Amino acid sequence: MIGSSSPYDIARPVRTCASTGAPIDVGDHFVAVLVDMPGEEALSRQDFSLDAWEGGARPEAPGKVFAFWRTVAPEPNEQKKPLIGEDELMDLFEQLGESDADDRLAFRYLLTLVLVRKRRLTYEGGSPADRKNKRAGLMYVRPKGVALPPERGGDGPPLIEVVDPGLDDETIASVTEQLGQIMNLDEDDA
Repeated sequence: MIGSSSPYDIARPVRTCASTGAPIDVGDHFVAVLVDMPGEEALSRQDFSLDAWEGGARPEAPGKVFAFWRTVAPEPNEQKKPLIGEDELMDLFEQLGESDADDRLAFRYLLTLVLVRKRRLTYEGGSPADRKNKRAGLMYVRPKGVALPPERGGDGPPLIEVVDPGLDDETIASVTEQLGQIMNLDEDDA
């Protein structure tokens, strides 16, 4: 779920209820719980059958629930299907370019990072934000396969400018929630 570049390493589902020990079979609804254990750097994952969870089963102390979500056990090796495809993400990226609202700038910035990672946009440089001096940064990108602009020796359109707003924790949480809803990272992600 979260790659090795994350500060948190999260285990894959074990398909066994942490409360009852009963197997969680393909198609079964269950609750996945991330638990923050004192003294451990990584979050541990515990899965609970829906019946056990609704009956009050929870991770044992001293662990604290970090996050939880309801999901359905997928077929082994089944690929997750995003709620929105890459073409729709590109359309959203273009639409967000018309707004200067802080939350939309932040959302577009994080969406740009996703699209660069998916190789739909090519990173062409920029300048980082300076939170201390409250100065936004800039990132320059171009869609994959589009020629460089004349100032870079090509005959393509100008580079697309994306504001790097120097996100604070509150904005990151808000934008992450929005991205999760759009990219189907909530209920159906195990």
